[in-house]
Amino acid sequence: MLERLFGSRPFLDADVEAWHLETWAWLIDHFASEVPLKSTPLVLANADFFPASDATGHARALHVFDCVKRIMHIEDWPCTLEAQSRRTAGHRVAEFVAVAGGDDPNGTFRIEEGGEVIITYAPDLLDRPVELVATLAHELAHYLLAHENDLDEETHELITDLTVAYTGLGLFGANAAFSFSQHGDAFSQGWSSKRSGYLSPPSWAFALAVFAQLTDDNRDYRPWLSAEVAGPWRAAMKYLGKSPEILAPLRAKIAG
Repeated sequence: MLERLFGSRPFLDADVEAWHLETWAWLIDHFASEVPLKSTPLVLANADFFPASDATGHARALHVFDCVKRIMHIEDWPCTLEAQSRRTAGHRVAEFVAVAGGDDPNGTFRIEEGGEVIITYAPDLLDRPVELVATLAHELAHYLLAHENDLDEETHELITDLTVAYTGLGLFGANAAFSFSQHGDAFSQGWSSKRSGYLSPPSWAFALAVFAQLTDDNRDYRPWLSAEVAGPWRAAMKYLGKSPEILAPLRAKIAG
């Protein structure tokens, strides 16, 4: 009844949702020629996007890096990938309890004085391929945005995450957004949490729903999503499906 009187409530906070839609419009305006959204596929963890490789260690990271660059249509852009130093393990908070946090960055992006672009990654990500892809995609999104002068510094990292979704790599960003696990053995127990990227799981769900709607992708994304994102994604899809006027301006931009 209330929805009929006042319209649907926003899926996200009203100002956050408005920012999402404004940023999608900005991305379409700036990257439609290089990355045409209408023909951009949802990237999955399969051989179509990531061909098999016997490489190990840093060579494997380079292989994944090249795959992500190709997906983002910047395979010819010069860039150096470097491994960071090994990270220290989590700290012990009691005799038998240890907590591992996520303060160290999974990746970094920088442009040297001479113009050389360098991206780094944490080598332990080689054991967590979803986070590795998400990290490399985020840092390469920084590269895509590096020469844009009209970005808001306060939301720059959020825009970078949304650029990952725009290029079709949103499943990886969403699934790496937050992870929590408990572990233990006869001598100790502990918890490990890791935050990757900057968008929250609900924001990732909304971003993926916008992507699905704008690319007319009718598949169910939930089998590919973590539990934290799968439910909100379905809710976001229903919300956008009931209110097509929300995405009408973006569809008009794509149609050109």
